[in-house]
Amino acid sequence: MNIKSKIAAAAALAIAATTLGAAQATAAPERPSGSVVVGSAGGLLTFPGYDKDPVRFDFAAFGEPGRSSGRFHVNHLTKDGKLFADFDGKVDCVSRDGDIAILTGVIERADLPGVPLDLVGRRVGFSVRDVPGGHDRIGWSWAYGGFEHDVLPCTGTVPFFPTSTGGYVVR
Repeated sequence: MNIKSKIAAAAALAIAATTLGAAQATAAPERPSGSVVVGSAGGLLTFPGYDKDPVRFDFAAFGEPGRSSGRFHVNHLTKDGKLFADFDGKVDCVSRDGDIAILTGVIERADLPGVPLDLVGRRVGFSVRDVPGGHDRIGWSWAYGGFEHDVLPCTGTVPFFPTSTGGYVVR
């Protein structure tokens, strides 16, 4: 093969690779098989010191233990509408049995005005119960234990908090 043939072949491969790369970039990302936890829900807290503070939890989590992906987002406002906490991160484990799922993830961004905590890098746990025809329930690891310790992958509390807005799909 002469030099002109080699250049033509390299150019054709480059064009094919660019076209394939563009097609793959616009295609929907593949997600692992297994469990799915998606949705956004929240309500008003009833905890002492946070009574009537609105909270919201958003999930798009897919997979099974050892092969999970997705994102979570938590937003907590004070009852007068000021930001108390807003953080999000990457899901690292999803496990499900029936209508209840446990998921964990590592916080990648956090905004906690006036609270001297660095949450970035902490692993937190969530539980979600999809209640058909009713208000879904959720639990979160720091509700009783704080953020001092990371949770183990795929561990969380019982889903103790009944949501009043939004909902989740667990399957």
